[in-house]
Amino acid sequence: MKKLIIEKFLQNRLDETFVVPVAFITILNTILPNSAFTSLKQNGFDFQKIIAASKQNEPYLSEMIVEEKGIAKKVMIKLG
Repeated sequence: MKKLIIEKFLQNRLDETFVVPVAFITILNTILPNSAFTSLKQNGFDFQKIIAASKQNEPYLSEMIVEEKGIAKKVMIKLG
């Protein structure tokens, strides 16, 4: 089963890791409203690209900087 790996880095050190099955992303893709998709896509979560890459066994990688409780963190999203 393909998994989406979300890693948060604080000052170039791994801070947190989350693993989500791509099947869950596929389910969210069918139930979330369009406004949620727009917001998520602006923040690096492009569900359609993630699902397509998973189906075609292609790599997916997205990086962004987010602010969490006033602290800047780098977030990497990749298929694993």
